[in-house]
Amino acid sequence: MFSLLKLKYPVILIFSGIMTLSCSPIRIIREFRDPVQHLSFDPSKKIVKVHMKDGCLFILDNLITNNHSDTIMGNGSYYDQHRILIKLNSGNKYFISESQFKVPLSDVALLETNDLKGLKGEALMMALVGVPSSIITGYCLINPKACFGSCPTFYAWNGEDTCLMAEGFSSSILPSFEKEDIDMLYGTKVTGNSIHLRLTNEALETHIIRYADLLAFPRFNNDRIFASQEGKFYRISDIRGTSNCKASEGDISEAVRQMDNKERYCPADQKNLAQREYIEMSFDSIPDGEFGLIVGCRQTLLTTFLFYQSLAYLGNSAGYFASRIESGDKSLEEKVNRVWDLLGGIEVFVGSGDGKWTKVDQIEEMGPIATDVHLVPLPKTGTKNLKIKLRLTKGLWRIDYLALGKMENRIEPAIVHPSIVTALNKSERNSEIQVPDTLHPLVTLPGDVYDLHYVLPVIAGEYEIFLKSKGYYIEWMRETWMTEESLKNAALFFGFPKKFMRMAAADFKKNEPSMENNFWNSRYVKKN
Repeated sequence: MFSLLKLKYPVILIFSGIMTLSCSPIRIIREFRDPVQHLSFDPSKKIVKVHMKDGCLFILDNLITNNHSDTIMGNGSYYDQHRILIKLNSGNKYFISESQFKVPLSDVALLETNDLKGLKGEALMMALVGVPSSIITGYCLINPKACFGSCPTFYAWNGEDTCLMAEGFSSSILPSFEKEDIDMLYGTKVTGNSIHLRLTNEALETHIIRYADLLAFPRFNNDRIFASQEGKFYRISDIRGTSNCKASEGDISEAVRQMDNKERYCPADQKNLAQREYIEMSFDSIPDGEFGLIVGCRQTLLTTFLFYQSLAYLGNSAGYFASRIESGDKSLEEKVNRVWDLLGGIEVFVGSGDGKWTKVDQIEEMGPIATDVHLVPLPKTGTKNLKIKLRLTKGLWRIDYLALGKMENRIEPAIVHPSIVTALNKSERNSEIQVPDTLHPLVTLPGDVYDLHYVLPVIAGEYEIFLKSKGYYIEWMRETWMTEESLKNAALFFGFPKKFMRMAAADFKKNEPSMENNFWNSRYVKKN
């Protein structure tokens, strides 16, 4: 991003290495410098790159947008897919005058800019922003791969304080990865029939939030409601801890007995970041009925480190890489997914009397910020003593809670939309804004804070509350990453992820002990 158009020429050759690595030996990727040299990054000069879906590119020194327009206008130059400058007399439909352009947003894959001024509406929702070192916190400068980031964060009242409860759509790193996310607000306390969540953007990211609805369930006695991986909700009774639970370091039963932030964590392997480990547990004197395993967990910063490392290797070509995915290049999208698939989720196996293990499900929730709770329905084994084994990547997961519960019945939620959304930003302090929906998403920038107010159905008793959110976020590029630009290493990362996980182990292990502390201390803005 910095050296804002230090694009290789022709651009398509850059990624031929990445796209063919999976079926050919590693080869040196030759660099072809773009002949337009004056486009190197200059913090005092605004530059905008407009990546078109057909592979063409606009380089603009200004940009005009508004909240309601479906087009952008600007002054600059226009290049075809091979980065050949196109002149006015080409009869191109985008030309207004010799250097002025009007571009429909429907033709745009992604924007890159080093200055957000003047960027509004839908254009803001597709902008990759370059961040100079001057606005990055000291902790990020100490460890650039442990900068705070991930997704929108939600806080709620736990009876004593306003605490972090959920993070929305952690894996939705581009519009094409947008998806719905359901998070259990496990410790949230509701007084009366009203509740409010505080939504913050504490990272150097743009968040696009389609909706943030609550799913409310009435609670009775000591029963709880949990969600399966398929988004089905069950009333759970007879919740019991494990009789014993063992990992490589020994008995971990005490660490996983309650949801209390006393997490079980194992450092990553010294030689292979994709190395697996096992956790085995048993539950005794199981009564008749259907049971499910309850798992409270969050990811470590291993995925954050790898995500940031991939952006650093792509460097000035990160915008082009992202724009090709947004333009529908499924081969690149699949290569991104292959990396995360290699790391995998938490696989759940159930043991049988003859010593065999059967895989029943896999937990795949991404995100290092907030612990989420998952239900894995288990098959009937016909035994009173149940044995369960988890297989997971070492150093990738923090396990807070493991328990068994009896699945009483499926239950459907009451869906509650926010009744009022209040902005707490300096420029619009305590002003009400439109409740986000699919057609009118809420776009937040670093430092933005909003209160979401909900009115729940009137019931006698307590609620179980889940948050259902949908959207995506765009990570801002940091100047500190750009010194590591290496398309050869990027090709290795996406083409041969198994080999890369072994090569990157030593570098990650050097940073691993301090990453968690640096991460939490590097938030762009602290919660109010």
